[in-house]
Amino acid sequence: MSFEVPNLTLLKHFVTVAEDKGISKAAKRLRISQPALSKNVKRLEEMLGTRLFERHSSGADLTPTGQAFFNRAQIIGLEYEHAVQEIRNLLSEQDATIRVAAGPVWSSTILPPAASRFHRRFPRHRLSVQTGPVDQLIEDLRLGRVDIFAGAVIAKSRLPGFTSRRVAKAQIGIMCAEHHPLAKVEGPVDPMELVKYPFVSFNLNRDVLKMLSDWLKERGAPPARYLLETSSLFTCAELARSGDYLFFESTMVAGSPIGQGLKVLKTDKEIFQYDLGFVFRQGMDRLPAHSGLMKAMVEVFENKGLRSPQNAAE
Repeated sequence: MSFEVPNLTLLKHFVTVAEDKGISKAAKRLRISQPALSKNVKRLEEMLGTRLFERHSSGADLTPTGQAFFNRAQIIGLEYEHAVQEIRNLLSEQDATIRVAAGPVWSSTILPPAASRFHRRFPRHRLSVQTGPVDQLIEDLRLGRVDIFAGAVIAKSRLPGFTSRRVAKAQIGIMCAEHHPLAKVEGPVDPMELVKYPFVSFNLNRDVLKMLSDWLKERGAPPARYLLETSSLFTCAELARSGDYLFFESTMVAGSPIGQGLKVLKTDKEIFQYDLGFVFRQGMDRLPAHSGLMKAMVEVFENKGLRSPQNAAE
């Protein structure tokens, strides 16, 4: 069965209308008239044989088939942009930019020393590092906005057509200043003592906060009191280091320069352990520069003495 394939202009117009949820706003962004944009959307619907939008007085929403096509159209557009950029790089003999999505802890503790190692081997390659909530970083990877995800390799980071590689283990723990009263406790800290002190909340990791809540509940302790919320890992570490605040996050923080002066408190059992590693599109590890960056990050783990299981690909 043959059918007409939409061109890139139609795809771009469709994606813009979907993002702006209406013809009027999208037409302004695209700098074309509303009738011309409406005509192109209608033409695309006729080509696909389905309605892509539900129009209403305040704009337009995607239909179920429109949403499915939107997911694919985003990827097609990004793949085209990447192809054009790759050709430009080849023609101009420029080395590429490697785009990395890294969890906040990873980008603060692993990437800085790894970047130095990488640039000694690939001095002309540029690194573009993006950080934020894991859900958003994984979505950016799926859509091709980044090349490699580096961070917690958990269920939500496993994507069809991508490879997962585990390189180390990490754990979540409670940290405090070395002069904090709880730092003097030699054995496991009583949960009832923990909740007497305020916590600082690193609000990019909501899942982590729930882990602490569940752990305290299991031990009959009340919930932690979060007296400050911030999206800055550095602020969390500084508050814990300089005052009475406790900080619940990856214990990698305490072993990094930004966590200097922090101590990991002992608990009756490990609160949560997880895999660290990379997720990337299948075959990308065959590119020398991309493979070299991942190798540099693994070397940082080895230098830190973190346990590195045998690399596993899924």
